[in-house]
Amino acid sequence: MIICKNCKAQLDDSEQVCRFCGTPVDSFKPMEQAFFNTDAPMDQNIGKAGYSDLIDSEEVVKAIKKNKRITGIALVVMIFLPIIGFLIYGAVSPKMEIYMAAVAGVFVSLIFVIATVIYAIKQKAAKPFEGTVADKKITREMSRSSDHAGTTRTKYRVYVNCDDGKRRKKEVTPGAYEYLQIGERVRYLPQFPQPFEKYDKRPDGAVLCMFCSRKNSLAETNCAFCHKPLIK
Repeated sequence: MIICKNCKAQLDDSEQVCRFCGTPVDSFKPMEQAFFNTDAPMDQNIGKAGYSDLIDSEEVVKAIKKNKRITGIALVVMIFLPIIGFLIYGAVSPKMEIYMAAVAGVFVSLIFVIATVIYAIKQKAAKPFEGTVADKKITREMSRSSDHAGTTRTKYRVYVNCDDGKRRKKEVTPGAYEYLQIGERVRYLPQFPQPFEKYDKRPDGAVLCMFCSRKNSLAETNCAFCHKPLIK
């Protein structure tokens, strides 16, 4: 098993180019075999089918809170970066007065704040659900940003037929896209960065970390990469 250096998708050893982004195979690097060897035989009898009851455990709740604190600190830094950057530019460049630089920085920061608030509201409104993976699609969309005009962004989406009768579409990471298979039962837990948990993890002999979206052996208790608890 190899991992694409560009989009991080997991691919078979026989593939010559990434089937998701087209990157040549010679630019790939082997997956971290010291942590998880996908070629090693897996004990499919480890554990049992069913959703984990660890999501409410003290260790997992602490990990979620810590993750949110780190994200919050990063967002605060991102809010003030445009202001600081424009002020520095205004101070050293004759092309922009310092007060205009301050106004521009505040304007950009305000846009970022609004986008962050909208995202936070959507996240807070998101509810858990259960269902069956009905479809998966990879799309490539042109960037609308003037800074990235002409570039494309690859989106990985899964479609879930939910128990309440609705069909929901969710964007996921490349690792989650590979991990979630059509026909599998899953539940969606919005409090996690990687919010999908499989009902039966045994056929894979592996579990995807719901914090960093990296694959781990089902025999492990904590993620070998971020060291947070595995939901299994």
